[in-house]
Amino acid sequence: MKPYTALTPRGRILRLRKLALQALEHYPIDVARVRFLAEESTTMFRVDAVDRSKYVLRIYSEADSSLAENKTEMYWLAALARDTDLRTIRPVARNDGDHLSLVRHAGIPGEKRCALYHWIPGTTLSEHVTVANYRKLGALMAGLHKHAASLQLPDTISPKRWNKTFYFPGETAVYNQPEYSHLYTPAQIKIIDRAVQTSDAHLASLYQRDEPTHLLHGDLHYWNVHIHRGKLYALDFEDMLLGYPEHDIAISLYYLRDEPRYSELATAFQEGYAEINKYPQLPDEKLHPLWLARMTNFVNYAATAFDDDDAAREYIAARCEEIEKYLK
Repeated sequence: MKPYTALTPRGRILRLRKLALQALEHYPIDVARVRFLAEESTTMFRVDAVDRSKYVLRIYSEADSSLAENKTEMYWLAALARDTDLRTIRPVARNDGDHLSLVRHAGIPGEKRCALYHWIPGTTLSEHVTVANYRKLGALMAGLHKHAASLQLPDTISPKRWNKTFYFPGETAVYNQPEYSHLYTPAQIKIIDRAVQTSDAHLASLYQRDEPTHLLHGDLHYWNVHIHRGKLYALDFEDMLLGYPEHDIAISLYYLRDEPRYSELATAFQEGYAEINKYPQLPDEKLHPLWLARMTNFVNYAATAFDDDDAAREYIAARCEEIEKYLK
């Protein structure tokens, strides 16, 4: 059998499909068809059941989440399904009641973490960026926060905190490493060095205040929300973290920062949020440092995220110019 690392992208997907079929044996559904759906931070397969119900099987990446984080995700999603009518992705319990499957398959290194979710209809909110929909998104986030604030976490749950620039498990600074020197100029490295120093200090300071933290989605932007018949559904909880509402709000608004209608959309988001939960004081001087931290994280991640060096250099150059503006 050819080593997994020697396979073409299509070959890896075909082999992962076999692992997906193996994982599906643990769930109470009669599988009719399994098709590759997408490969992003995780690999996803669409699953069609004999009774015509639809699901998504997700195979998690070791580089983007940990088992502890996946357990946190399943815990909160199960609690949301039990306690609220909020529209979120819903995990399917295995035959033994658990929500995670740990699967080994010949020809695939290590143990893979898998989860099965009910299919979410609609298209991404990125295709429907309107004032009305951003009011709904604010209300959806506020509902998530309100539930999380009342949730007592068991000792077995250990979410990460956004208390430093590179806050994902095992994440390190690579922008200044020799093997990536062809992507970053010396001037860009100096800019990023300043940004990391500034962001690390700011992020750490947020957790020093005497206020309780709670679970946050951690990545609720317009690609992680579906809209169907005018209703919003929150997807992709794998980046969950423990923090304050402003963390989540800053991440959502970050993706609107270049929108000509930014002020109108952000106001609608705030109004929707305030209908459900108290909106934090978040003027630009509090919002922009969080944008800077996220931007700095991404400009480091670009070294390994792009397949094309020219595309990576173009992205890095644009972000470094933006970082400089936020540092002034």
